[in-house]
Amino acid sequence: MRGTDEASGSLFSYVDLEERVPERHPLRLIRRIVNDALASLDAEFAALYTDFGRPSIAPERLIRASLLQLLFSIRSERQLMEQMDYNLLFRWFVGLGIDEPVWVPTVFTKNRDRLLTTDMSRKLMAAILAHPEVRPLLSDEHFSVDGTLVKAWAYMKSFQPKNSAPPPHDDDPGGPPLPADATSANTEPQPQQTETQPMPDTPRQIRNAEVNFRG
Repeated sequence: MRGTDEASGSLFSYVDLEERVPERHPLRLIRRIVNDALASLDAEFAALYTDFGRPSIAPERLIRASLLQLLFSIRSERQLMEQMDYNLLFRWFVGLGIDEPVWVPTVFTKNRDRLLTTDMSRKLMAAILAHPEVRPLLSDEHFSVDGTLVKAWAYMKSFQPKNSAPPPHDDDPGGPPLPADATSANTEPQPQQTETQPMPDTPRQIRNAEVNFRG
């Protein structure tokens, strides 16, 4: 029997947001670790606020929403509030009920900035790193970097002025290239060009810690 394509609105919803999120979703582990860290900082949060006045946005919700913005590369607070309005996963992670309204973007930004200007960001990071599930992942023997970012910054050094030799000495190999005549008073911009470097032939010559598969 064919089903009907008719939208029927319901007055009440009996499905909890907790039941809509899969058990193996990676945000479940992140949320549990973050909630444990936030619970350990409850006294620190209480000391930041007074006992009277208009209630602000809960600091725990501000931090969870900020983590979502970082994890999902949301470009602005306005887009974050828009997605929190209709994305049930985001509502569950932040702690908003399905019927609770989202915040005005400017109000969210001001409350978040006021919170993060204190030492809470440092204390939160320390609490997360000290979590029993996170501590075994830390090591002083190695670190991880994004090879694409390293490559982007490394190629900044390949830009040289046209019709001129590279500078003889560069005290800052990590910064942008120096002009050919650094002592010249002429500040007129010079046309730039980039030098194309050949790709390495062997895995030992691979630059910028990029993953290379030569199956």
